[in-house]
Amino acid sequence: MAQKPEILIHTALFSEARPIIDHFGLSQYETRPFKVFRGGRIVLVVSGVGREKTRGALELIYSRNHFKTALNIGTAGCNDTGISIGSMFCTYGKPVRIPILPLQTFDSPVTHLDSNETCLVDMEGRYFYELSVKQVPVDRVFVLKVVSDYLNDTIRSSGDIGRLIGDSIRQWEFLVDSAFPYLVKLESVIEMTPFNNLDSSDRESIRQASLAYRFSHQELKQIIEMALDFRMWGELSISECLNRDFATRKEAFGTVKRQWEDLKRTPKSYSGFKGISDIGEKKGKRTVRIDRETPGFGRCPVASPRTRCCNLLTLDAVEGCGYDCSYCSIRYFYGGDSIGIDEDFPEKLKSIHIDPGRTYHIGTGQSSDSLMWGNKAGILDAILDFAGDHPNVILELKTKSGNIGHLLSREVPANVITTWSLNTDVIIENEEHFTASLEGRLNAAERMADKGCLIGFHFHPMVYYDEWKTDYGKLFTTIVSRFRPEDTALVSLGTLTFIKPVIRNMRDRNMRSKILQMPLEDAEGKFSYPLELKQEMFGFAYESFIDWHDKVFFYLCMEDSSLWPEVFGYDYSNNEEFEAAMIGHYGRKIREKTEKL
Repeated sequence: MAQKPEILIHTALFSEARPIIDHFGLSQYETRPFKVFRGGRIVLVVSGVGREKTRGALELIYSRNHFKTALNIGTAGCNDTGISIGSMFCTYGKPVRIPILPLQTFDSPVTHLDSNETCLVDMEGRYFYELSVKQVPVDRVFVLKVVSDYLNDTIRSSGDIGRLIGDSIRQWEFLVDSAFPYLVKLESVIEMTPFNNLDSSDRESIRQASLAYRFSHQELKQIIEMALDFRMWGELSISECLNRDFATRKEAFGTVKRQWEDLKRTPKSYSGFKGISDIGEKKGKRTVRIDRETPGFGRCPVASPRTRCCNLLTLDAVEGCGYDCSYCSIRYFYGGDSIGIDEDFPEKLKSIHIDPGRTYHIGTGQSSDSLMWGNKAGILDAILDFAGDHPNVILELKTKSGNIGHLLSREVPANVITTWSLNTDVIIENEEHFTASLEGRLNAAERMADKGCLIGFHFHPMVYYDEWKTDYGKLFTTIVSRFRPEDTALVSLGTLTFIKPVIRNMRDRNMRSKILQMPLEDAEGKFSYPLELKQEMFGFAYESFIDWHDKVFFYLCMEDSSLWPEVFGYDYSNNEEFEAAMIGHYGRKIREKTEKL
């Protein structure tokens, strides 16, 4: 089966067409009313000079074929003798590596221009462009001109014109390379990525640079990923990186990668940046009923051999979160536009066997926020009653909300600890969309402490950026000044950790976020900050709470065990020892609260 034509090349003169025909191995297809040549996916038409002939040829060709790319190739006069004969310029379109000059198209030969602006002159370029952009995507229409004279009476021979055009082919042949197998590879890689999330100029720059430099499969995949990162971070565009003349493929790819790595190594700045969710309005997701055989009771799913884990048990009635924190794995694990709520959860709680001779630490904020849903379907009442029925259970509610109305309206058992995940205003405003403000969370924590309940704080994730120490320092000072250690059971520290699917999902989104603008190193099959940077952040945080060290339980959440002695000056030999120390501390806090009631 013959290949469908996808690329149109138009020339006015046969002398302009001849070297192109020879280079691409085209064969004559028609002679009247216009000379037409074909080969592979290329169609070349020779129209003759001027507006009417150009329009007539193009209208005929476009009525027969659908093209993805259209090029006008020809010679032109120039009003600047400082520009060498044979120089090529793009006059419409923006291909990489080809300089741009304006073009004036006239209906008759011109020997003088009343203009100080350097420009080119021809008799068909503008007409080609105006008609072609109605038929072909605008970013795939190009008018390319080779300087042949200086608007004088010099008439080039057909041989001279052929040599000028022939010498130019190496500069622009990458624009029609879709006639060759490389495009198949290019398109196959593109289909595997969220390429269409990029702006049209970035997409075209990647296509053109790929055809020009023949990036490998992995190089092209990485370039697209880096382009998506540039866009997400609000930094330079990939078109800025690629729109220059590189000597080799290695130089082109290396330049982009160095700029990407430099941005990751340099502390990011949120100055002048606005993080944007792609969800749209704050109305959030709809809730749907889910049916599960069990009440969502199990172990923390993120433990690994080298990280210190507290062996937390999890208890969840909701799958998915209505908030949209750019970094949160829950948001990517429970995809879609709905939140699942197990409305039979209160009944299923009764099936959980609790050994009265054992102390349990159970958290409810692993697959959703513990409080944002309030008492929907009686879930919060069921959890609180469960804690009340089992005093040997230490139940932790973890939230980024200020939704404590139901907790204030009823008795909260002493063995319930309400904890808030906190961050700086900068991170909350740019990366934690739809959550309560920092002040809203602190006010809620104060009201629960005033009610006589135990509270706690999670600084997880701590995010490294240019003003991190100043901003987190102010936050830590605020916590110490507003809250009493006797009301506070815990302070946990942690930072950003990603698995590859989450990174891919973040790039899939049309959001603005600087979260991935960070150095990423292997962390037990995941990716996180380098250990020395973590040590700096966690050490600063712990020292900021120096007056609380012997009164509040501090720990690192799912961090490398080597960080513990560096940050705290001590470590636990295994997870069981860590778990016992945590439960023992919480138990003493609960007894102290109970004795005061």
